[in-house]
Amino acid sequence: MVPIGVALGGKPFDERVASLDDFYNELRAGVTATTSLPSPADFDGAYQRAAELGAEAVVSIHLDARASGTIAAAELAARHAAVPVTVVDTRTASFGVSLCVRVAADVIGVGGSPDDAARAASQLGASLRNAFVARFAPGGRVPTTESWVALSFRDGASFPLAECSSVDEAVALLAACVAQAEGRVATAVGHAARELEPAADDLARALEDGGCPVERYRVGAAVGAHTGPDSFGAFWWPVSATRP
Repeated sequence: MVPIGVALGGKPFDERVASLDDFYNELRAGVTATTSLPSPADFDGAYQRAAELGAEAVVSIHLDARASGTIAAAELAARHAAVPVTVVDTRTASFGVSLCVRVAADVIGVGGSPDDAARAASQLGASLRNAFVARFAPGGRVPTTESWVALSFRDGASFPLAECSSVDEAVALLAACVAQAEGRVATAVGHAARELEPAADDLARALEDGGCPVERYRVGAAVGAHTGPDSFGAFWWPVSATRP
């Protein structure tokens, strides 16, 4: 993993060793969080470590290139790697990238080639849909508003879907978005600050009551720096898309 850099109040923040709860509490108190791209050198090191551990090839999977320059750094490093590197633009972000990594690993696990894994990650990324709520977002990539605005990330940007008067209305709207999907879908529900966990619970129950399998995730610091603490949402995708 090559993480996106996160700074909280000007100091590096690493959620692998620090508390996400503290991160969101600081954001709520008005502390500023910023993100920075990994460098080509960061990817050089990752690819080299993979080669030293015996990897014969690397499938390098990343968030939408239209939203971040991360993939450009990965591609630059790939040109000089000791092993062949296939860089994948998933055309998604946040937990969606994790899902693409997982399906690629599943393909490798059943004997697929790196090209097969890259293809599976790309196909799943193209089929992923999402809707989320962000209130009092810090600004920049997500619109700043005092209301519960539902948005969707697509085409490398966040687009408003509707403005809700309450968190309960937002839960109902997100559940309705998933219900409009054609065919059987799997879902994942995530939240940022702990205060939004009950809303995520309500959304997960609504989706389960509608017959959708649901898994849960936590919105990490690199995404939370843009959505703010008051955020929750869902991804959904065709069940068949995650079968290697």
